[in-house]
Amino acid sequence: MVSKRLIAPLRHAFTAIGATLLTACAIADKSSLGSGGMAPQRLTQERSQAIDEAVEELIAGGQIPGAVVMLAERGQVVHFNASGYADIENRVPIAKDTIFRFYSMTKPLTCATVMTLRDDGLIDLDDPIKDYLPELAEMRVRTANGDMPATRDITIRHLMTHTSGFSYAVLPGVAQQDYVDADIFAIRNRLSESLEDHVKRLARMPLVAEPGSMWNYGESMGVLGRLVEVVSGKSFGDYMKERVLTPLDMDDTDFHVPADKSDRLAQLYNMSHAGVMTNGADDIQYGGSYLEKPKLEYGGAGLVGTASDYMTFAQMLLNGGRSGDRQILSEESVRMITSNQLDESFGESPLAASGRGPGIGFGLCGLVIRDVPDGAPPGAVGEYGWGGWASTNFWIDPKNEIAGLVFTQVIPDDIGSIELSSKVRGVIYAPENTE
Repeated sequence: MVSKRLIAPLRHAFTAIGATLLTACAIADKSSLGSGGMAPQRLTQERSQAIDEAVEELIAGGQIPGAVVMLAERGQVVHFNASGYADIENRVPIAKDTIFRFYSMTKPLTCATVMTLRDDGLIDLDDPIKDYLPELAEMRVRTANGDMPATRDITIRHLMTHTSGFSYAVLPGVAQQDYVDADIFAIRNRLSESLEDHVKRLARMPLVAEPGSMWNYGESMGVLGRLVEVVSGKSFGDYMKERVLTPLDMDDTDFHVPADKSDRLAQLYNMSHAGVMTNGADDIQYGGSYLEKPKLEYGGAGLVGTASDYMTFAQMLLNGGRSGDRQILSEESVRMITSNQLDESFGESPLAASGRGPGIGFGLCGLVIRDVPDGAPPGAVGEYGWGGWASTNFWIDPKNEIAGLVFTQVIPDDIGSIELSSKVRGVIYAPENTE
């Protein structure tokens, strides 16, 4: 079902939020990530082998075409392995530098970009968004009695925590048909409209809840991208490159794949709920061709890039905003991103769609593990991470000083790829054998 496809990243992000630690030998490229230097302790050769075997088993079973698993412990890469195919039909092996569609894993990078504006004193997270985007000044809320004027202003914090009231056209809800009729789906329209135009169209949509009252996954990230443009005076993509991507040496991350790197882009695959995997060409519902430079640089699902690139971002968060000798974000901004931002009024389990039940909170643009109750997937309190529609996911685990990535390229991400991440996570967080 379509609704599961956008909800899946929520489940996946933390079934998959722990994804691996591997071989105790550092990899030559990007092996040192700016922290620590102590020898890895959690990962053994046996655990490394178990993760490799899990990947190969799922490839052989046809659940995934291939995968890249990358893990770092205490600032050192301890596993970096590519298995299977980037393109099954043409027998193109997946490689360490294969380029993947991030889809919703764009969101944490968008939040980091917005937080540079906060660090510079240009915005406050509790500023009403209407102060910057006046088209959002008079929003309506869909109620049982029809559309009513919103009684609260949408703030920047609401947008960063998915409590703005915006939804997605592909998610069921009281305003879904409105979104469908207006074709409000940024991924679908990334080649045809500007970010400014997208937000102006979004401003005409009813909110599904009063700002700040409910968690609703939706179009908030597009609004944040437009905020960046208005405050910085630059395109969203250019500003993100200037303040986040380039300082982190994320040279393969962009809103499209240039011609000289086109042979490194993974093929996209579809997986039916019957377990049949088919070629999923980049048709318009998936954003069209990522080989074309988009008109819409969408903060919710627009970026492509490599596992190595994303690992430098993840490690920066784990390092309190620092990468090498560069302070990308303030420690306070990183703390806000990676700690729960939803107050007690949201209840014990505000993110029911995550599939994790109690113990899950939400930081800025990502899930946070507040507790690991009995029966929950293994993990550690304090973990932060997120996943993408086409089966990319990452997490950081401050307690154990782990950063991990599990990347494949299958839509949706709730079948083979979630099984892969669960298996990897199970290996990493399995109790130590004391015999």
